[in-house]
Amino acid sequence: MMNNSDRLSGVRALAVTLLVGYAAAFASGCSDAPLGPLVVDELATPAGDFSGQAHLAVTPDGTVILSWLESTTGDGMALKFATLAAGGTTWSAARTLAEGENWFVNWADFPSVVPMNDSVWAAHWLVFQDNFHAYDSVVAISTDAGASWSEPFLLNTDGSPAEHGFVTLFGQGESIGAVWLDGRDMVVDGEFVYASPTGELLGTNLRYASFDFSGARQSDVALDALVCDCCQPDVALAAAGPIVIYRDRSLEEVRDIVVRRMVGGNWQPMQALPPDGWEIPGCPVNGPAIAAAGDEVAAAWFSAPGNQPFVRYARSHDGGASFSAALDIDTAGSFGYVDVELLGNGDAVVSWLRSAGDDLDFVTRRVSADGVVHPVERVAGIDSSQPLDFPQMVTAGERIIFMWTDYTTGSNVATAVGHFGR
Repeated sequence: MMNNSDRLSGVRALAVTLLVGYAAAFASGCSDAPLGPLVVDELATPAGDFSGQAHLAVTPDGTVILSWLESTTGDGMALKFATLAAGGTTWSAARTLAEGENWFVNWADFPSVVPMNDSVWAAHWLVFQDNFHAYDSVVAISTDAGASWSEPFLLNTDGSPAEHGFVTLFGQGESIGAVWLDGRDMVVDGEFVYASPTGELLGTNLRYASFDFSGARQSDVALDALVCDCCQPDVALAAAGPIVIYRDRSLEEVRDIVVRRMVGGNWQPMQALPPDGWEIPGCPVNGPAIAAAGDEVAAAWFSAPGNQPFVRYARSHDGGASFSAALDIDTAGSFGYVDVELLGNGDAVVSWLRSAGDDLDFVTRRVSADGVVHPVERVAGIDSSQPLDFPQMVTAGERIIFMWTDYTTGSNVATAVGHFGR
């Protein structure tokens, strides 16, 4: 027969078992609970007045790097940067990386500061050649996480009086990778032309180069001989290697989105994403975006066939070897200027600019890994009737860091931190 002491011990054991079970269920329920609405809190900007052309990047330890251009005295410009520690709510003080008076400054072609690893960072900016319409890209390297920088060197070494810009820097193990838009093929006998003497169409090519951490050039090749002239390419690092996404250009002026993957150190053949058939006799200055986590890859882009603008999205589950059918993310007043990021739960977040009466809205939309498209959510309003910069976002842990330019009083780089509630 069970005595009172035995009964009491049994009750206690049962209570402990139930509490442990409830705790485990609660923890499991919290981690698996669906994401709620986007919550956004603006961060005090480290950028000064008359700042713009900003860029975001994240180090392996979750530190966010914000870089931007800012006017100096006279006609000079400075490339500055600040950092936001993982989980932090305050940017570090701004630091000046470089400055000059002969820089090419354009809202669509922005400089960057990008980590290769926790200690090696690379930066680029644009400088005029003697020919006012031609410019080069220069690169500087830091081996102490931005505390000091090497002397800048030319990314492009052809010397042609043409465009060399729209650069994306990325890490490749023990080397620095770069892709950019290059106009050298449009120079014939020292003159910038759109067709050869025999009438052959000439255009911008997409180039790739790599460097070791001392800046020594390891490779320099053309990836595509004819691409859209001013649409920024993007790069994501998948499990097998980097994937570059860009707007291609056919001889018939169809400008659809394509990717090229590097596998085993070799670039694979070009692969078209779901085609839009956008035929346009000029560059829309509206590049695509790509993000990767292992073999999961998300791509987003803007298109406007038949003058019907929309933002599209496609997903790959095999490292970019193949992509799903495209999903329409926005068909109502979209301007594009897209970005895309992957969350820790596998969902993707697409951002873009859309019309809001006389102004613009910087908005996002989450897409589940299984293709469910969630509601559009607003990050910020922008006091401009047309795009004048490229808003960006990066993920750092469960947080999303947003960046855009505020035109309420002049131009000032603005930032915010967001997360999806549970």
